[in-house]
Amino acid sequence: MLRLIMFLLAVSLSIGIISGGITSDVRNTIFELELVSLSEIVKNPASYDSTMAYRKISVVGNVSVMDKHLIAISQDGYELKVDRTNDKLFSGFNMGDGIKITGQFLYDSMGTSIFYPKYVLHYPTVYMADVNISGIISDPSCFNGKYVTVTGNITDIRSTMGEYIINLASLDDGQNLRVSYLGSTEVKAGDIVSVTGLVNGATLYSEQMGKHSPLSISTFIPGFTFLWTLLIIGLLVIYIKYE
Repeated sequence: MLRLIMFLLAVSLSIGIISGGITSDVRNTIFELELVSLSEIVKNPASYDSTMAYRKISVVGNVSVMDKHLIAISQDGYELKVDRTNDKLFSGFNMGDGIKITGQFLYDSMGTSIFYPKYVLHYPTVYMADVNISGIISDPSCFNGKYVTVTGNITDIRSTMGEYIINLASLDDGQNLRVSYLGSTEVKAGDIVSVTGLVNGATLYSEQMGKHSPLSISTFIPGFTFLWTLLIIGLLVIYIKYE
């Protein structure tokens, strides 16, 4: 039994050394705000009108209309028109897809009320594990509207209007991903950091960023931690069988 405990302890330590971790622990909040049903907006549009008072809310539904200038989402027989000027926000979405949108509703009594999106997510929410930056850049529509974690090297960082705009370079090929970090930080160019946030319109929006030390192998091999788990379980079974 003692040898088994020592064996598990050694494996746990090795995983900790290999996997590394993120030093910060801040939850994303701005991407998913007060959830208002479409029926509530349709029945009481003035209550959610952002024309006079700046207000953001979140809505969910299924994509029912997609054209050049707008989309529409439906829920329980109610429909809401959504502005599509920033087409990149909807990259990878198709008719019938579940969608969550955070933004502003502008009420017009003449019947041209419309919702202006700030963030667009797949719904139910999709959380992806460690992802290579180069993968996001090569196929942005695959990751758009989903939460991801990436690790990279800061090649440029600048503060502007309450946010940091960061160029985060891939550790394997140097490709740069634009990151909008909404928070305070002391990181600087040259630091290797892990960032968790929402990919939207070719930008990674984040409230969670921390120096990454030591460097995670899963940065280079997505799913590496999962593979290690399977290996450890297999070794444990063999150990018990022949002990």
